[in-house]
Amino acid sequence: METLAQLEAMCERLYNSQDSVERAHAESTLKCFSLNIDYISQCQYVLDNASSPYALMLASSSLLKQVTEQSLPLQLRIDIRNYLINYLASKGPELEPFVLGSLIQLFCRITKLGWLDDDKFREVVKEAMNFLNQVYAFRPCLVFSFFPSVPHPRDFLEFGIARVVFLSS
Repeated sequence: METLAQLEAMCERLYNSQDSVERAHAESTLKCFSLNIDYISQCQYVLDNASSPYALMLASSSLLKQVTEQSLPLQLRIDIRNYLINYLASKGPELEPFVLGSLIQLFCRITKLGWLDDDKFREVVKEAMNFLNQVYAFRPCLVFSFFPSVPHPRDFLEFGIARVVFLSS
């Protein structure tokens, strides 16, 4: 993509086109955002500068795929997490609900996957409360969007027991 406007137009075609050939072309053109780690900074650029909710959705879903399927370095995952907290606090209330939901899902996924890697990922409750205090006008249902994906300590105990049983067999 040469310009942000071209990217936004391509995203519009990806999500709204009735023509399957046009949609497939847009998907193949934009696939690099979700496959190449070098495009993470481009996704953040799109989130910061795009006005189209479809471009924001592309950036969010691409980051979600990268976080889930790539083995990203710990510091990069922490940087993405911190970026998301700040982004949601500053732009969350003005986002379309489907974009906001996707970004919250990304935040939950990166927190869940990093839970055992660094203490910063476990500060989610404190940071979520700060975030919710800043943007009290948020819909109450979003509170519940933050927490269902965060692992419960009980889950780790069950996992640990299962691992001990497996290894001792």
